[in-house]
Amino acid sequence: MRGYEALRRAAAWQDLSYRGRLRATGEDRARLIHAISSNTVEGLPPGHGTYAFFLSAQGRIQADSLIFIDRDHLLIDCEAKAAAALREHIESYIIMDDVTLEDIAPKTALLALAGPRASDIASALRLSTTEKELTFAQSGDTRVFRSPMPGVSYWIMVPSAEMPGLVAAMRARGAIEASEREWEAHRVLNWVPRFGVDFGSGNIPHETGQFNAVSFSKGCYTGQEIVERVRSRGRVRRQLVGVELETADIPVELTIRHKGKEVGELTSPTPALAPATKARGFAIVRSAAAAAGTAVEVGGTPGRIRDVSRS
Repeated sequence: MRGYEALRRAAAWQDLSYRGRLRATGEDRARLIHAISSNTVEGLPPGHGTYAFFLSAQGRIQADSLIFIDRDHLLIDCEAKAAAALREHIESYIIMDDVTLEDIAPKTALLALAGPRASDIASALRLSTTEKELTFAQSGDTRVFRSPMPGVSYWIMVPSAEMPGLVAAMRARGAIEASEREWEAHRVLNWVPRFGVDFGSGNIPHETGQFNAVSFSKGCYTGQEIVERVRSRGRVRRQLVGVELETADIPVELTIRHKGKEVGELTSPTPALAPATKARGFAIVRSAAAAAGTAVEVGGTPGRIRDVSRS
């Protein structure tokens, strides 16, 4: 797990070019995206971004996204599996609006650079960077985003033709390539849930607890009525949680039980990797078992519920 150790102690890179990237142009781009996403977009200055959900009229999450404001466009980043559906979802709201969507994933590359030495390597490469989460700096056609992953983590977007040179330069300065498995382990060990893996289109925002994706003061947006109704009632039937096991290994059976009753299924199962000493993962569990510290069993292995909500 050299890549994982580099993420902890030095620097590692990972090719994220598989992720979806939509470019929105036109005078109405900020107004439209603001009106159909769950967080504040309109009014954000260039160089800033936000984390947001796109919801159905029934309040169910169609995609989660990072939305960044550039001078003449918006960049909408999302999971690869959600990209086509998200584009169709947004385009269904474009009627008389001056908004054009373009899929720029085929002509751009997206590389992550993370770890304690990531800033030093970015500086050595003469990349302009920012320190605040969900902001970005631009150098020509290169944009360097400060990602929401804990620790020092950048996402670097360049034209596809420039990717080999950037990879070679990062390697020359000591960055090690992290495998997808190592990158996922880094995510889970930092308690960062993933759309399409740990929660998905069957969930509403309150079930995820990821309230950093939701503005409760922005006014109307698609799905807001359901969000407000659930908030006023103050409860949900199920909840996204972290699960920490009392062992370093992942059991064969991933069914989660509380007091003998099945309450959920472990997702993103990850064995213990330093500095963690216990295996962990996520789950959507019934509310009766969702409180932090609740004792559960995963395939007969004892564990505890962890709060992974964000505001």
